[in-house]
Amino acid sequence: MNGALSVSEVTFVAFDFETTGLYPANDRIVEFGAVKFTPGTELATFEELADPGIGIHPDAERVSGITNAMVAGKPPVEELLPRFMEFLGDAVLVAHNSSFDVGFLRAELQRCALPTVENTIIDTLKLAQRVFPGKKSYSLQNLVQMLGIPENTAHRGLDDSRQCMRLFERCVDEMSFMGELPLADVLT
Repeated sequence: MNGALSVSEVTFVAFDFETTGLYPANDRIVEFGAVKFTPGTELATFEELADPGIGIHPDAERVSGITNAMVAGKPPVEELLPRFMEFLGDAVLVAHNSSFDVGFLRAELQRCALPTVENTIIDTLKLAQRVFPGKKSYSLQNLVQMLGIPENTAHRGLDDSRQCMRLFERCVDEMSFMGELPLADVLT
């Protein structure tokens, strides 16, 4: 991705997964959520529950509210993954604590013998730490509340993706007080 481009010239996809647990090697994705956008404009969304083929850990169920019954009979991850990758295209990816979601994405791609993700990735957790230093917590929910971003249903794929998009836009706004912001300035 050309870092000389300005942020306003780039298409982004903020994404979030809900999973059966915390470990990409053993756990699976149960919900795909993503929003494609240019700063200030939502272009498209992707929201799908997936049958992970394994049980959802009770702790993960408590966090997301997604139950085994909710995913029973849904398309398997293997069926949804190519559609999700097509949705991502060559957009710059945006995720909060991106190592978690990217770890799951890479593990699922490997299980499906699909090429790994090569997109540029921006972590809004690291970006927020840079733009809003000294906060007690950098969880997505705390940042959304602190910045007065309208809250959605926490820990659901599409809602968290939208929150991530709004957090990214707020960071860009804070950084671009003097005009166009080069993409290179937001890369984490």
